[in-house]
Order: sequence, then structure tokens, then C-alpha cells
Amino acid sequence: MRAVSLSRLLRWALPLLLAIAVFAFWRFAYPHALAYQEQFQLFLLTSDYFFGRLAVPGGLACYVSETIVQFYNNVTLGALLLAAIYVFLQQLLWSLMRREGCSADSLFWLAVSFVPSLLLWFLMGDPNVMLSFAVALIFVLLTWRLWPTSRIAQWCFIALATPLVYWLAGPVVLLLPLALLFKKPLQGIIALLYAIVLIVLSSYVAPYPLARLFRGIFYYRYPEVFSFVMLAIVVLCSLLPRLSAKPIASRLLGWGAVAVCALLGAFLVPLGFDAKTYELIDYDYLVRLHRWDAIIDKATRQQPDLPMSVCATDLALGMTGQLGDRAFDFYQNGVQGLLPPFVKNFSSQLITAEAYYELGAINTAQRFAFETMECLPNYNKSARVVKRLAETNLINGQYGVARKYLDMLENTIFYRKWAQRTRKLLGNETAIRQHEVYGRLRKSRLQNDFLFSEGERDKVIGQLFMQNPNNQLACQYLLLCPLLEGNLPKFVNYYSAVMNARRYAPYNPTVAQQGMAFAFFQQRQQPPQGTVSPAVMQHFSDFVNIYMREGKNSPQLQLFRNTLWYYLVSESTGKEAQQ
Repeated sequence: MRAVSLSRLLRWALPLLLAIAVFAFWRFAYPHALAYQEQFQLFLLTSDYFFGRLAVPGGLACYVSETIVQFYNNVTLGALLLAAIYVFLQQLLWSLMRREGCSADSLFWLAVSFVPSLLLWFLMGDPNVMLSFAVALIFVLLTWRLWPTSRIAQWCFIALATPLVYWLAGPVVLLLPLALLFKKPLQGIIALLYAIVLIVLSSYVAPYPLARLFRGIFYYRYPEVFSFVMLAIVVLCSLLPRLSAKPIASRLLGWGAVAVCALLGAFLVPLGFDAKTYELIDYDYLVRLHRWDAIIDKATRQQPDLPMSVCATDLALGMTGQLGDRAFDFYQNGVQGLLPPFVKNFSSQLITAEAYYELGAINTAQRFAFETMECLPNYNKSARVVKRLAETNLINGQYGVARKYLDMLENTIFYRKWAQRTRKLLGNETAIRQHEVYGRLRKSRLQNDFLFSEGERDKVIGQLFMQNPNNQLACQYLLLCPLLEGNLPKFVNYYSAVMNARRYAPYNPTVAQQGMAFAFFQQRQQPPQGTVSPAVMQHFSDFVNIYMREGKNSPQLQLFRNTLWYYLVSESTGKEAQQ
């Protein structure tokens, strides 16, 4: 009786532990991953959207998955839903194993039933794996659960269920004939050929290449990529119910299987989550939420070293008014870190778009956002981008275009109320001017739009500042741009322009003082009185003394790592090494 009681306890305890682990993982360690998935889809509650998804193979699995993913907008709810999916997959597989003859008291096979869920967890560490794969897998396993017992009914089931499930779930339907191969080879071969023929025939109906129909239209964000881990999960799910009919009663093997599964969860799953990829996703998430202090704290714990993470850190410093004093407390890699150039990569450009938006370069922010959405390899729309396009057109006074985007958002669950509130601003100039964000950005935006090259960022920022000297972010960026380029003569000119434009509200941060000290030292002159504080001059004298005495490779220069001077010296050293 004790063994039976223990088995029953484990049948409840192990799934509960999986649910808790999955929930804690996604909610507390990777909430940014949930937000990342949600922002790159636009789930519309319209009949056109529903039938558009149903018009291609795997469409229902995609529709259901997108229904779930939209709730990632609330990361707690998103983590709960993912935990439910992982546990439901395990429980469904365990049910199939029981049906095929597995003993309910077999601890070994109970533990093994968790392996596909753990592999799915590992697989979803790739941010381009779509939840539709997991949903499709569950669809097919549920279909298998309905497998009839009589021979005639089985043939009828194959004939009718295979095309239906293929159209609803996609090529994961091949799991069914694979499962038959291990028990009834002839029936399995016929069912497999039948499924393959259906996929081939669907290429004449669905506007997709045959190779993509075999890979699945909605399983992976990049259409040309095939995942062997997906294949392994499908094969494993087809094998386990058949293999589990072989009894393994050893308690030692059972506990060994439990230990192996625990190790898989603890060590294999994290290997699927690339640290650099999720670092950028986290920065993007924090930028989206405007959690500027959290960005600075994150950069303080681990120095950002990629253009987009540097861009996010500089933006956070600028939005909190600290960029002019703390820019070189963090790694800088030139102007391309301050405002990275556009590249055809949907996953990182929204940070740059946010920087241009906050600066007041509304049209540039709109272009970056729109092109980001157009770069999505699965041709989805983006809820986050559509919202931003509504905002930029509202700020620009393009009310007809803004209304179009708001109409789209009103057909969603999580953006509907925002769209309804924002619709009231259309054409209401007084309300827009009084709006905390839109009023500020309408005042800051460039009145005359123009094209510019990536090498002319400082000119755009200069236009924004001269048009509105109270634009604090533009002021900070304008002074930093030439310093990051190492162009001190240009910096002196910009410094003079800033001081003249803001004579009633002077802005002379630490970085600017360091730049003035260095620029006039190169000219063998003293900086104008009042531009550099005595403390900064003394600090600079110490730097010069060490540099002149011991050279630029002196270990003592490390004491000046957070200064402009060290940045300029190390940048020149790097350029010499490249030459």
C-alpha cells in the first residue's frame, strides 16, 4: 500500500513541481521573453483574421497560440499559461502511455513522460520558435487519444482525421503515422504515405513552397529554418506510448529517471537560452516600459558591450539627466552606440526608434518602427509598432493615418482601451498640447523634415536642440556626439552653441568640462574661465602627468577609466592597432 500511495503522490507532485518551475522561470527570470513574443504579433478579434489563419495548413494551431500569446502582455498570466501548456503536454502523453499499457505505478515511465516537455522548454529558448508548434503537438496528441479500437474504424479515422488535423495543426500530423509504424508497420506506412501526399497536394492550394509546408508555416519565425529539436520531440512523442508498454518495475531505475529529468531541467534547459540574445531582449523590454533606472542598474552590474545595449543605457542616462555626467561610467563604442544605424534586423531596431522618438525626431522614429515591422520574417504585424505608428502620426497631425492604426488596435483585447482613449485626441489640438508626452514631443519635433545620412546624426540632433533649447535629451546627445567621434574642434563649437542657447539655464556637465580641458590642452591654452571646475582641472592634470611620464599603456591610467580622456586615449590606441 505504501508503494501505491507513493506512486499516486508522485503522479500529482511531479507535474506540480514542473508547473511551479516553469511559472517561476518565465515570470521572474525571463518576463522579457514573454513580452518579446507578444510585441511581434497583432492578434485581431475579427472574423477576417480568424478565417485568414484557417485558410492555410496549421492555421488553427497558429490562431490558438496567438490567442494565448496576446495574454503575455500580462507576464504573470503569460507564465501561468505556459506552465499549463507544459504540464498539459506531459499529462496528455502520460495518458497515452497508460492507454498503450503502461502501468500507473511505473515511476520510470512517469519520469520519462516529462522529457518532451523539458525538450520543449529547451527549444523555446530560441526566441524564434513559435508557440504554435506546442499547440499543434497537443492537437495531434489529442487526436491520437481518440484512436478507435476496431480495424475498420481505424482506417476511417486515418482517412478522415489525417487531412483535417493536417489543415488545423500542420505537418506535426506526421506524428500519427510514425506512431503506427512501431505497432502496425503496414498501416503506418500507408498512413505516412497518405499524409505526405496530402502535404504535397496542399502546395497547389496554399501559397507556400513545398519545403516550407513540410517544415510548418507557423512553427518557426524564419521560414527557411528547420529545427531538429522539433523533429526529436515529435519522434519521441510517437515512440514513448509504444515503448512504455514494456514494464520497468525497478524503483532504483525509476528514481534514476527522476534524477535525470531533474538534471535536464536544471542544466539542459538554460543552455537553450543564449545570454547575449536575452540581454538585448531584456534591454528592449526595459526601454519599452521606460524603466530607465532599471536599465542603469543592469548596466552597472554588467557593462553593456553591444551597440543596442549601449544605446539603451545612453538613452536611460539621458532620460534621467545623467548622460553628461556618467556617460563614460559605461562602455561606449562611438556614435553608433549612441544612435545605431538601421540594419534589417527586426529584433533590435526598436531601441534606436525609441531614442529618436524621445529626442523628437518623430519621422525617423516612425521610419525605424515601420521598417522593423516590415522586416518580420513571418510577415506578422506588431502590436507595439502599430501603437507607435498611431502615436507618431498623431504627433505629426496625420489624423487620418493615426485613425487607421487605432481602428486596428480597437480590435484587440489589451490595446483597445488605450486606442479608445487616444481616439479622443484626434483633431483636438488643445488636448494634444496639454498631453504630458505628445505635447512635449509635438513641441520638440522637427518642423521641416529632411533626409540625412548615418554620418549626420549630430546635425539632426543640432536642429532639434536649436529649435528647442529646452530639449534636455537633445542637449545631452549634441555634446556627446563629437566627443564619441573624438572630434574636439567640433565639440568646442557645439559647446559654445549650447552655452549661448542656454545662457539662462546653463548646462555644463562633467563630460563637457573634460572635453574642454582636453581640447584647450591640445592647443596649449587654458580653457576659458568658468568652463572647467578646479576639481576637473586637477583630475586632468593628474591624468596628463601619468600619461606623459608612463605612456598610454600605464596601469595607473585605469584610475581614469570613467573619463573622456581615457576613452579618447584607448580609442586612438585601438585605431593604431587596427592600422
